[in-house]
Amino acid sequence: MVQDRMPKTLETANALEPRGKPSTAWTRVAGGTAVLLLAVFGVYWPALPGEFLWDDFLVVHRNPLVAGELGLGTVWFRTDFPLSCVAFWLEWLAWGDHPLGYHVVNVLLHAAGAILLWRVLTRLLISAPWFAAMIFAVHPVCVTSVAWISELKNTLSLPFFLLSLLWYLRHESDCQGPGSRFPDCRWYWLALAAFVLALLSKTSTVMLPGVLVACAWWQRGRVTRRDWLSVSPFFVLALVFGLRSVWFQTQGAMGGVVVQSEGFWGRLAGAGLALWFYLGKSLFPLNLNMIYPRWQVQAGAALSYLPLLLWCGVLGGCWLGRRTWARHVLFGLGCFTAMLFPVLGFFDMFFLTLSRVSDHFAYLPLVALAALAAGGLSRGLGGGGNTLLRLPGQALWWGGGAVVLGLAVLANQRARVFASEEALWRDTVAKNPAAWCAHANLGWILAERQQYDQARAHLEASLAVRPENAQAHSNLGRLLYLQGKFAEADAQFQEALQLKPRDADIRKAYASVLAEQGRRTDAIEQLREGLRLRSDAGMRLELASLLKETRQYRDAAAEYREVLKLKPDELAALNNLAWLLATCPDAAVRDGAEAVRLAERACQLNGHNEAQSLGTLAAAYAEAGRFREAVSAGQKAVGLATASGDQRLAGICGQLLRLYGAGRPYHEPPATAVGTEPKR
Repeated sequence: MVQDRMPKTLETANALEPRGKPSTAWTRVAGGTAVLLLAVFGVYWPALPGEFLWDDFLVVHRNPLVAGELGLGTVWFRTDFPLSCVAFWLEWLAWGDHPLGYHVVNVLLHAAGAILLWRVLTRLLISAPWFAAMIFAVHPVCVTSVAWISELKNTLSLPFFLLSLLWYLRHESDCQGPGSRFPDCRWYWLALAAFVLALLSKTSTVMLPGVLVACAWWQRGRVTRRDWLSVSPFFVLALVFGLRSVWFQTQGAMGGVVVQSEGFWGRLAGAGLALWFYLGKSLFPLNLNMIYPRWQVQAGAALSYLPLLLWCGVLGGCWLGRRTWARHVLFGLGCFTAMLFPVLGFFDMFFLTLSRVSDHFAYLPLVALAALAAGGLSRGLGGGGNTLLRLPGQALWWGGGAVVLGLAVLANQRARVFASEEALWRDTVAKNPAAWCAHANLGWILAERQQYDQARAHLEASLAVRPENAQAHSNLGRLLYLQGKFAEADAQFQEALQLKPRDADIRKAYASVLAEQGRRTDAIEQLREGLRLRSDAGMRLELASLLKETRQYRDAAAEYREVLKLKPDELAALNNLAWLLATCPDAAVRDGAEAVRLAERACQLNGHNEAQSLGTLAAAYAEAGRFREAVSAGQKAVGLATASGDQRLAGICGQLLRLYGAGRPYHEPPATAVGTEPKR
């Protein structure tokens, strides 16, 4: 193959690129960066104060690091996206249950991705690189990834992906320049390290090696043996992490659920439809939705393969015209296709049970189309002999500005939908009435607001579309319980468990309903089975409380200790176990010294400023025979309870204070005297 000469339009930097004196160059870089940051925050401003959406709260709290199931040394080998898990854990330490911090981090990472895209395209000599970065920064398709906290995986993986690409290109540039006989390999190793971090954030970045090969062809017109050797370690990493992710998805995330019933040919036909869908939404981002209608692909119909054949025809035509303008289209569309490959349906992912496509799947591939669109507009509107329309150079500013403004307005409107969970699900069902998951979620939101009739309508609509939706049966069961229809509620929970017997959340919800009906033994059975399926600190706390209520004190203490193994600073477990060890009717269970240690830790965590914890500490001191300290802690508890207006707790602490003053500890009455002890 004869090496192509780089077109002049690619050799000439865009007007927005830094030229001239170094000080001027840095000023332009800083200015371009500032504008990108302002644009991103302007677009996503409505989503910043937004709520946790869908499974955001669960993603944070069920994080194995937050739950204490795994440590920093083991999380890398036992989860699919370990770096994202670590990031969520760090955010939880910083923000806790406040969504604002999580939203800000997602927006900052998205802005970082846009800035890095600008630098990568500049190094590739792509026309209008800053304009391409701006298109990506404000594109409405990105909203699902940026405004949905759960998709930190996307916004975290993209900067590492682009850093790896940027450093690899820097290494290649050093190898082609003077002194290339002994190139500096540090950029190569940095590129490999960044790729590993991208894979640890989200495995869909596995297509980077293909993009690196495409970049080699783009820069030199051919791919040499040296290029293949240089990229081979990236391919090895991609293969290893790809197989690892497939295993994790199969064994963990999908939990035995049949995601797709189609075989290879059906998935191949669906991939063709998905490619055109993503191209259409990228070029015309209208009527975006959280859950799109799920297509039914007829693998036996010849016409089902027409979209894929047309796509291949476009790429083939571009290959034939690769020495002309088609070179640009081939590079951009080829990279777009390659980066979409992991999400085209060939590999099972749980989201595919809802829809074959999603905006968040297009987040990474969109960078290729943004570059292609910006380059096309710059050639068409940029002026000069090589442009298509020979318009003045200012036309790029006006035309490009109009495109960016239009995208930003659409993205801002889309971000408003993500400000609340109710708004998101109402928008989803309005655009896709068959979105059974959206109906189920909206139904439970309305049920919590006691809008029972509307809630039931949505839950029944969900079940009408998908009768095997176990979660909708569970939510309907909870709703019927709230309406006092216990027999119907029980039937719905039984149906949910028949459909999904290994769902710990359904068992936890059923246990809560059973406990509230006074069926504590049945509730304990459900919680024990739920814990057998998944270790969960919250479930153990509920189980411990029920065990204590049913006078199974030893078992209750054991469950509290299990919670503290998972979460050593869990206040409820510290306080409840300390109270049990100090006041248990069973003398064999009581342990004053351990009760004091636990209660002191609880008081230390809340700054000795919480009446109930101080009341527990007073009971622990009394059991340990430290009555003077028990009286002091009891007096503080009475004072705090009185100051907060909790007269009931103040009265209980006052009664116990008289016991401690008389040198006697408080022990709850045995089972034969139920109802005589102070209720805390």
